[in-house]
Amino acid sequence: MDTNRLNQGEMIAAVSAAVLLLIMFAFSWFGLGGDLADQASDAGFDTGANAWESFSIIDIVLLITILVAVGGAVMTANAQNVDTPVAISAITAALGIISVLLILFRLISPPDLINSVFDEAEGADVDISRKIGAFLGLIAAAGIAYGGWRAMQTEGTSFSGEADRMGDRRPSDPGPPPPPPPSSGGTPPPAPGPRV
Repeated sequence: MDTNRLNQGEMIAAVSAAVLLLIMFAFSWFGLGGDLADQASDAGFDTGANAWESFSIIDIVLLITILVAVGGAVMTANAQNVDTPVAISAITAALGIISVLLILFRLISPPDLINSVFDEAEGADVDISRKIGAFLGLIAAAGIAYGGWRAMQTEGTSFSGEADRMGDRRPSDPGPPPPPPPSSGGTPPPAPGPRV
């Protein structure tokens, strides 16, 4: 494996992906706030949740983004060429952009971490607070998107070019079937009739 084969964009995307994976495990992304959080903290409970505990689908999208960014860099470093319908750098950039948008969505509208656990806690001042992990995750996802975009620029690819390339791979209209071969002489075969 030769990391000198990586362009700057691939390196940025791969490092950002590794950092995002670490942030997903090591940092709290969301947590309880208000009176309930104070009571839980006083009792010795952890009131924060990392990315795996906070999300149900978004964490899977983030994991796929990480795998594509790191996998693309590893393939380039090992001088492996995989014939994909779209360039790996374009897939990395697109997944990075989707990850940024999903994290932004959850920063604006935090997940409901306590709905099923604290149904009976009516009257308690409960809110979900955003923790440092969500902001660090947003920065790392933006790094993946930027790295994928830089790799696309280095390779000379674009999203529209990749869409055209993918469109060229679709099977074209084959047209009408070829005529049957001429008979070798004699009488032509009888036309199929209704079956009795």
